[in-house]
Amino acid sequence: MRSFIMRLGAVVLTALLTIGLLSAPAHAESATLSGTITSDSTGEPVGGCVTIYDTDDNYVGNTCSDDTGTWSIDVEAGMAYKIEVAAYDGHHLSEWAQDEATFDDAATVIAPAIVDTGLQVGGTIGGTLTRPDGSPAEGASVTVLRADDQTPVAWAGVHAGPPAGEAEWWVPIAPGDYIVEYRDGMAHQYAVGQISADAATRFTVTADSTTRVDDQFLAAAKVSGRIVSDATGEPIEGACAVILQAAAIRDDAWWAGEGCAGPDGRYEVELSEPGSYVAEFTDAQGNHVGEFSGDAAEFGDATAFEASREAPAVVDASLAVGSVISGRAVDAKSGAPIQDACPNAYVGHAGAYVHGAVSECSGSDGQWKLKGLRAGSYALSFDAYSEPRTYATTWAFKATSQKAATLIAVGSATTKTVRNVQMMPGGSVTGVITGPTGEPVAGAWVRLDFGYPGRIGPGEGPHTAQTDENGRYTIHGVPPGEHAAFVYTSYEHSFAPEWSGNGLTSEDATPLRVKALKSTAFNAQLAPASSLAITVVGADGQPDARYLTGFIYNAAGDYIGDFDNAGGAVYGPGALPAGGFTLTLEDGETGEVYWYDGVTRESGQTALTLGEGEHKEITFRLR
Repeated sequence: MRSFIMRLGAVVLTALLTIGLLSAPAHAESATLSGTITSDSTGEPVGGCVTIYDTDDNYVGNTCSDDTGTWSIDVEAGMAYKIEVAAYDGHHLSEWAQDEATFDDAATVIAPAIVDTGLQVGGTIGGTLTRPDGSPAEGASVTVLRADDQTPVAWAGVHAGPPAGEAEWWVPIAPGDYIVEYRDGMAHQYAVGQISADAATRFTVTADSTTRVDDQFLAAAKVSGRIVSDATGEPIEGACAVILQAAAIRDDAWWAGEGCAGPDGRYEVELSEPGSYVAEFTDAQGNHVGEFSGDAAEFGDATAFEASREAPAVVDASLAVGSVISGRAVDAKSGAPIQDACPNAYVGHAGAYVHGAVSECSGSDGQWKLKGLRAGSYALSFDAYSEPRTYATTWAFKATSQKAATLIAVGSATTKTVRNVQMMPGGSVTGVITGPTGEPVAGAWVRLDFGYPGRIGPGEGPHTAQTDENGRYTIHGVPPGEHAAFVYTSYEHSFAPEWSGNGLTSEDATPLRVKALKSTAFNAQLAPASSLAITVVGADGQPDARYLTGFIYNAAGDYIGDFDNAGGAVYGPGALPAGGFTLTLEDGETGEVYWYDGVTRESGQTALTLGEGEHKEITFRLR
């Protein structure tokens, strides 16, 4: 379901660029859709454009009215269509014929047909928007939401307009009560000068009138401080402070802003909202050890601080001089130096990846460095990123894992050179991905040893490749051994994800055996996607307007899909395989977790099943 207002700009632009008729294919019998566009209030002609869609919401064509409000367009005879009508006078409201706001509710018209449309006179809402310093907030975005249920109904950008120097936004809209939301980079607030939708000012728009909303972004919360060297007390120019929202673990900590030190070692970061934060300090040159606020080595031990709009939070850092590990990467068989080999450090046999370390990849001589390490013992792994990727990920000194690695110990502010790291050539996995009828699938992703990438985005992760226009792909540098493959497409595709061997879960995957310098074939024929349409409602049965993050897991516990609830609308999920699923929603602000359907305990959840290619509409209740 989509708002007719979302399409208004695109329809008008298309109409102005392409005013004409769309002819039906020569092999099909043509028919005419025609009609008039008039004003509901006066009956006079209205200048506007119509866009034709088939009943699957596929674009068919568009045309615009003449001076008498008359339009016509040739289409295929006997076919069913839906018609969107958009005025471009800024006075009348767009609609779906007849008198509907959405594609789903629009009338179905069989060609040939005459469709006369009377457009409602709307009101206008808009005004000026400035940043905290008084400068025009050009480029900011505006969302107008219904006041009662906070459903978004109109969008606008802030643009320069008269008088010179001001930045304005305006949208035509149906009479009613509304609230207004602004975004500008990290800045986010509601009119007038509010940080929550519940506190936003309610604006009443009436027909043939203008409702003015002038506003200014609130002053940012700020963090500032000075970054110096432990050893000398001198400023570290170029060292950076990354501000993260305080959370239980680092992976859940949202990035809130970043600032780097000038010659005096001082940095400043503007934050969109006050709150509790943690700072991570790093030296991009690798001369000093990275740390978290409170002189902590780990995120979990960091000292959190409060940032407000009234006064900057002052967070200083004094960084220890870093240690260095260096060495040479060579081919395990020939002993030749390897270029573009990059080291990664992990703490001990089971610790985390060292985020603050600076990796200097090898040149033609195979020499590499790992800088900015604190005193400790590390396991090293290497990747060679030259294309094609001949070498597999290698743990130093012939280890097969971090757990089995030979640890390298370094003291404070020391340099250690280690013996040659022999990198093993990998193998390759190659094949063709096709659809249900054998057609090649372009743009599909094949990923080894990992499943659905989720919010990190398609194509992320090691040992991943995308198919070309013929459905072909190759993954180079795959470590010898057994690997499971996962195949998926982007959201707009209608193919179900699957694991190697047509597996619906990771437990069903058929492993691929890869040998060094050998090619392993893996082909997959994808099934039609299953899909969900989700509505999220509160205890009163009304759409919930909060921002909630949704996750979908299959029967084996694999993360296989996600969706978001915002402003009473749900975005996602994408393509799903057949099978059984569990769904959960999380409120990032309160920490509340809800399980489908209507429970707050995982043990009480309702399982959901989908057949191959099945579409199901469900309501996710929050109690």
